Amino acid sequence: MVDYPIPGYPVVNYTATDGIMELLRYQQNYPALGTGQQVLATQARNLLGTIPQVFVEYQTKYQFNLFGDYPFKKDIVPSAVFVGVYGILLILHLLIFILNMSRGHYFWITLTYIFYCACKIVGFACRIVWQRDLSITAIGLTSEVLLIIPTIILVSFNLILAQRIFTWRHPVGGSRKLFWGIMFGFYGFVLGIVAMTIMASFVPYLHMLSQANYEKYIKVQQAAAILVVLYPFTAVSLIGLSYFFKPTRKDENLYTYQPYWIESFHPFYFVKKNASKEAEETFMKRNHNHRHAVRVIAATHHHYNMVQGLTNERGDLTHNMSLIIVSISTFVLFVGSLCRCIVVFQANYQKDSSAICSPIAMYIIWGAAEALVVLMYAVGRVDLRFYRPDRLPKKVRAIITAEQSIEQSEEELSDEEFDDDVRTSDLSELSFNNYKLPSYEDQFRREHEKEDNQSEFHF
Repeated sequence: MVDYPIPGYPVVNYTATDGIMELLRYQQNYPALGTGQQVLATQARNLLGTIPQVFVEYQTKYQFNLFGDYPFKKDIVPSAVFVGVYGILLILHLLIFILNMSRGHYFWITLTYIFYCACKIVGFACRIVWQRDLSITAIGLTSEVLLIIPTIILVSFNLILAQRIFTWRHPVGGSRKLFWGIMFGFYGFVLGIVAMTIMASFVPYLHMLSQANYEKYIKVQQAAAILVVLYPFTAVSLIGLSYFFKPTRKDENLYTYQPYWIESFHPFYFVKKNASKEAEETFMKRNHNHRHAVRVIAATHHHYNMVQGLTNERGDLTHNMSLIIVSISTFVLFVGSLCRCIVVFQANYQKDSSAICSPIAMYIIWGAAEALVVLMYAVGRVDLRFYRPDRLPKKVRAIITAEQSIEQSEEELSDEEFDDDVRTSDLSELSFNNYKLPSYEDQFRREHEKEDNQSEFHF
């Protein structure tokens, strides 16, 4: 190690490691320090064979700081613990999904939680492998992506849960094409955020960049981090709209199709086998409006004044626990996004990273806190609270209800026999055995039979 005094600068300790790394950088047109780790690692292996640990440590010090820092031997135990924790959560959600499938209850969002847990397992497992050799960039990038991206996806599915609360509260507005267009816009927006995050994170590790281009990619990461922080507010805003704005008269008069066969939100409750299929078959005898009723989630007061699952009586919003689940999970995801955003805006080298970059903060938020959120999804039974009835089968939707005659027949009940309560109730309560509106064919046949009976000949 030799000290080279430079006028106007402090004494710099220049080691052999500095010299070799500088030599490799000069061969690549002297890129920005901290870029092109994969390229430098490949060249170092070609030059030296096995890369000495001192070179790996040197290069790590000049890498972009990360939320959770780069893994070392002390990270093996906590990473292994969270591999086990998310493995248990994956099995739990998988069991719930299988039991629901066996009973004909399809809540596809559960697959997202299974995918989320799988990503966390691989992400933390990669940290265990990565700590052995930090020069293996592919493992590091895989770990980083699988710990960041699933959180963004989970925020999107929280938005879906909030959308179902809004549609239950405001079925008219929640079923409009404009509203659905806006929601699909948000879901597409998250794909852009994911692509931006991956691109901005990968490129500096995979390619040699000039200092100016390196700073541009840092700004892209900062922009993506801000969008990730703002994204959770969409779910909170939608819940606020559904709660603070009361349903209109159109909402109150519109019939909705709720999963009336769900009797409880208890953690160990499962619906009756094929209950949804039996409910779908009842629509064979219903009119056009009932078959096209807005499908909404089950209310906590779903037992009151309903006719076979159709109701326009919703009362006050009583999904208190559902609101708590969405709010708490959104807040936890927001805190994790905010911490990572702070780290990105610090834009330091690893050797100058702050306390918020420590592995402890990452294990608390991305590990323990998010594990509790996923557990809350299972114990809180979001598969029951946010279940929306499946779309009716094609054979039911294809039924065209016959038009009714304007003229009243002798067998047709007059409107005066119906009181105001019956008029506003569900006409499907009147079964075909008790009352049947005559069709054109029946009326035409009766008129001709009457004429034939009065004639001289009977055929």
